[in-house]
Amino acid sequence: MDEQALLGLNPNADACYRQRALAYFEQLKESRDGWEVCAQALAKGIYGDDHVKFFCFQVLEHQIKFRHGSLTGAQQQLIRETLMKWLQLQVMPGGGWSLCLLD
Repeated sequence: MDEQALLGLNPNADACYRQRALAYFEQLKESRDGWEVCAQALAKGIYGDDHVKFFCFQVLEHQIKFRHGSLTGAQQQLIRETLMKWLQLQVMPGGGWSLCLLD
């Protein structure tokens, strides 16, 4: 990922950095393999910043909505596995979510 562009996802970033970040994620959405970069980042928990994760999910959402039918079976499976790995990372101890048991 373009680390300089990611700086623009910070809510306190100036307009120039924000514009670069938005352009970068639009580029990822439109590229044929940009979704794979985002899938890898989510599955491996590379970025802890919620803004980066949000944009990665938007790239995956775009792929599913508009290009799912043109993906190979292996690519479709990779998207499913990515989402499951991300969920598993969230519910593990020290992950992003806390589980509460209700009586």
